[in-house]
Amino acid sequence: MDGRRKKKRTMIKEQIFDICCLIASYVILFFLPKETTVLFYLVFGVSAFLFCIGFFRLGFTFDVPADSKEELVAAVLYTVFGVLINIAGFYGIDQDHGSGRSIVIATLLLIEALVLFALAAGSIKAPGPQSLTAVVFRTAAALLVVFGVIFLIRTHISESSVIIATMLLIESICLWKMGGGSNPFNTLNAGIQTVPGLRIPTVQLQQSFAGVETQLGYPWIGKIRTIKQDSIIYGPSADGFYIYGYYLFGRFYIAGSTNSIYLDPEEASEHTLTEVPDSNGVLLAEKDLPEAYVKMFTRYAESGNAQWITEHADHAKSTGAGNGY
Repeated sequence: MDGRRKKKRTMIKEQIFDICCLIASYVILFFLPKETTVLFYLVFGVSAFLFCIGFFRLGFTFDVPADSKEELVAAVLYTVFGVLINIAGFYGIDQDHGSGRSIVIATLLLIEALVLFALAAGSIKAPGPQSLTAVVFRTAAALLVVFGVIFLIRTHISESSVIIATMLLIESICLWKMGGGSNPFNTLNAGIQTVPGLRIPTVQLQQSFAGVETQLGYPWIGKIRTIKQDSIIYGPSADGFYIYGYYLFGRFYIAGSTNSIYLDPEEASEHTLTEVPDSNGVLLAEKDLPEAYVKMFTRYAESGNAQWITEHADHAKSTGAGNGY
């Protein structure tokens, strides 16, 4: 119980920090200099950096929606937030008559809005709502094009209206692709999960678990090509699936993948193995493995207990051993 309370307090503290970063990323835009000098781009970069820290860290502290209703709520929240910052950017261009300052701010807000729209589209998993989402996004794309043309005509093709119409066209193309199931801005791995409160260096973490055999064997330290720092890696299995853990912005993340471009091929081949069932003959399905490793590292962060425990026998795949899985 104490461990759970400690974990909850740690999570709340991290969420408060992330929210403050997110708010600061927008507040700081009000202090952008009028002229696009070096100071301007420095402040702009700080704003973008704070958004990345606040938004993406915050997103990983919430549980994945458990049902279609929660998925819909998440999608609506992402969409509303995206629409609001989108409108704010275009309004700024119109009020400042297409100044360089307003264009830069609107471009940043447009990118952030597209990320939010992509997350909204990706959060819907049920077939029925997915079809509705596709219709909504493609309808929105068509309406943006129509609105852009009407806006151009009504403003007599002013400089600011041309800029706004061009950005609307870019946005409509992205929304149309999202409606077709392709999220060009949603590059997040849906299997990524966070381990709050874990602060142990990667090498030390690997040493702590060096003698703990898991379904994907023992941990090793290697390079994931998209991550600058070393990662702790389990696997790959004979099917090419592996688990990797890494630190980003001070938080530890766990993800699973079968994408071979992430691993150094020679390094990975030395660790390829046959998956190891637990004492009951249970092998977890690949989709459940990230969560199992998250729980393993969470237990370690809370109690210092390095132990592999299978808790999802109902999601196991057949091994032909033990209790029949």
